[in-house]
Amino acid sequence: MSLPRTLLAGALIFGLIACSSEKETQPGLGEIALAMAQERLKRKDVETAGAAKAAPQVTREQMQALGRPVVFVSVPRFGTGVAAVELAKNGPYRTFMGADQATVTLRDGVITATRGLQVDLIAQEISIPPTSLFRGDGPKTFTKTQRHLTGESTLVTYEYSCAIAALPDAETLSVFGRTHSVRKFAELCRRDGRAFQNDYWVGRSDGVVWKSNQSVSKEVGHVTFQRVVQ
Repeated sequence: MSLPRTLLAGALIFGLIACSSEKETQPGLGEIALAMAQERLKRKDVETAGAAKAAPQVTREQMQALGRPVVFVSVPRFGTGVAAVELAKNGPYRTFMGADQATVTLRDGVITATRGLQVDLIAQEISIPPTSLFRGDGPKTFTKTQRHLTGESTLVTYEYSCAIAALPDAETLSVFGRTHSVRKFAELCRRDGRAFQNDYWVGRSDGVVWKSNQSVSKEVGHVTFQRVVQ
């Protein structure tokens, strides 16, 4: 039986605090985790991804027929979902475009930019390589920088203190009828005035991020990615 989201996040946070006392190689982890716990206890102060409001109107077979890598991208806050086809590949960066002409760029499953959303993520950078986020069992701390273009065409930059850790139990994830054995990673990020939780479901044998909920901006909230066709 799965834990409710609030208890799940709380368990992760206090697990991070416990680990921080044993891991001198991760300075500041306890302070970050404690601050996140205090935010979490206020409830609703930490933004999380909502559930999809409608079933996808496309099948795996239809997406496979496109003949290219496909991710299904949904924005729970707006109740939208679209199959996005790989448009370009540049080293580890992969850009996908949907029928609505909006694009999203991912690096090793972690979002780096969007175009065509209400408030776009012009760029996102993290202080450690994205692939290292999902290695090992211990928690990791890092900084995340997000740049947004406001409605007044002003570029604003926000820096977050983040922590990520794997949940202990393996899970079976279904993505459009195909199952994957995965580990779930929970990431918590905060700055003054805002905190959010991201989730990643990573293949145990292949390291692929098969599904994720990632916050792109306060206005848009979380975007859910499901890897359908590799």
